[in-house]
Amino acid sequence: MAKVIAVVSQKGGVGKTTTAVNLAASIAALEARALVVGIDPQCGVSTSFGKDGKSVSYGVYNMIYHDIPTTEAILNTDIQFLDVIVNNTANPEEEDQLVQALRKDRFKLKDKLAEIDKFYDYILLDCPPALNSLTISSMIAANSLLVPVQGEFFSMDSLGKLLRAAREVAKRYNQSLFIEGFLLTMVNYHTNLGKKISENLKRAMGDKVFTTSIPRTVRLAEAPLMKKPIILFDINSSGSKAYLSLAQEIMTK
Repeated sequence: MAKVIAVVSQKGGVGKTTTAVNLAASIAALEARALVVGIDPQCGVSTSFGKDGKSVSYGVYNMIYHDIPTTEAILNTDIQFLDVIVNNTANPEEEDQLVQALRKDRFKLKDKLAEIDKFYDYILLDCPPALNSLTISSMIAANSLLVPVQGEFFSMDSLGKLLRAAREVAKRYNQSLFIEGFLLTMVNYHTNLGKKISENLKRAMGDKVFTTSIPRTVRLAEAPLMKKPIILFDINSSGSKAYLSLAQEIMTK
């Protein structure tokens, strides 16, 4: 049975998609079976693997709204052990239909993932930057939450809202849900600000902060433009090494 990790934050631009894509790719590189699912309708997951969400036959929209078998939505990648499911909503109407379907049945995503979890060791969910029904359904479907925190901006207020939502989900729908960890992303190690934010987060969240942090690097920003995870684009880059380290940290917990 797969471990399902939802990558969540209600803030945009903190590295959710970058983390979901590159962590899944790194897990697969370590020869564990991984699947990354683009829950976010903006679907950076499709871009990161060179998949056009609007032209694929089936994706998250069909899986949830039309109840097609989840296996029909799985796409292979260039990395052995790694598959993807993209969000293929083609217009605002379909996006609204997806949101409403998950609002009506909050366990729908969990049930659809249960159809395939025997095929994988890890399933990563790339959630939208909002605490809406897509994110709540992902929390219900997940075993744990991975929370990216931008290394150049740290807001306890925003983290507090997310944690309150997670506690409510755990209380009402998913009692086994836990925080996998807080991941510092886009860290500039050469500034005092980066160091201070790291210290503040560790002071607030203790051992829930991953030992690994993700550097701010041009190569990570360029990888989606090349339609590849960083491990295929530049395996020797600091970003690639950081995500491999994060994968090892999660897999050896």
